[in-house]
Formats: sequence, C-alpha cells, structure tokens
Amino acid sequence: MNIHQLQLAFDAAEDRVLFRVSTTQQEEFRIFLTRRFVKMLWPHLLRALENKVAVKAPAVEARREVLAYEHDKALRETDFSQPFGGSGAPAAHIFPLGETPFVVTQGQLRAEAAGNYKLVLNPASGQGLEIGLDDRLMHSFCRLLEAAARTAEWDLPFLAEPQAAPENEARAPARHLLN
Repeated sequence: MNIHQLQLAFDAAEDRVLFRVSTTQQEEFRIFLTRRFVKMLWPHLLRALENKVAVKAPAVEARREVLAYEHDKALRETDFSQPFGGSGAPAAHIFPLGETPFVVTQGQLRAEAAGNYKLVLNPASGQGLEIGLDDRLMHSFCRLLEAAARTAEWDLPFLAEPQAAPENEARAPARHLLN
C-alpha cells in the first residue's frame, strides 16, 4: 500500500478519532480509534521514536533534544495544508474494508527495517489493516493523533508543551553553589 494522505479528526458524535488513509491506488480506509486504544498506543509510538534516536544520543536529555529536532524536521517536510482528498489527490472511490469505519480493538506497532514501522490495526472480528510508516509518516501520524486527541479533550499525556515559570520562580535570583 502506497500512502497518499493521512487524516485523523475527532468525531464528537462518536467520541472517537476517525483515522482515514488514502492510497495512490485510489483506496480509502476508515478506522475509529477510541480513547482507550489511543491511550495504550501512545507510549509505544513514543518509545519507537525514542529508540531510534538512542543510538545518536545515549544521554536521556540529549535524546529528548534529538527527538524534538527530528520531529520538527519531519513535520517541516510534510504538507499539512492540503485537505484530505483535496487538489492533487486521487479520487478515493474504492473502500476495501467498507465505507463504515471499523473500531480498533487490537493493535501492534513493529519496528521494521531502519526507520520504518508497521502499524497493525484490527477490529474485534473481521479484516484489519497494516500500515507501513517511514520516519516522516510516523512523526506526522503522531502529530495528527496528538492534535485530534487534544481537540477531543481526552487529557492524555502527550508531548510536553512549553510551560511558563511560576511568577515567584521568575523573580527569584539565581542561586550559586560554592564549595
């Protein structure tokens, strides 16, 4: 499957994230992700990304900085401006798993060859979907998933957002330790 576009959007009526995948073969797959599933999947996504940068940066703090840099770089290389199925997209008219989204009840994330991942999403019964993600798509998927979950107000622990220092800390003079 050659991925053309990904979309993750919160569906308030279903209280689920609708994950849509279109391919260059004019196929579209529709999957519902529940809060429970996203909560279980997220740590595995982060661990996979962190394991990749562990070789480049063995120290934990350096690893976070390298991961943030690679995440930012991958997102800059991705075009988020095109609406799903927008201009330049093949008209998706084939729905191999049906037009109605299936609810994911089981999933798996596997590291494949260097920088590639396989995301397996399965319903309680019936055929599921295996999606190959390279580094750029993995970072893009994480960004879209995080944005959809924030829109849903699911209060899940995602990537840290910059936090302002409390007022009393901002005014406190720097302390120096002397021998």
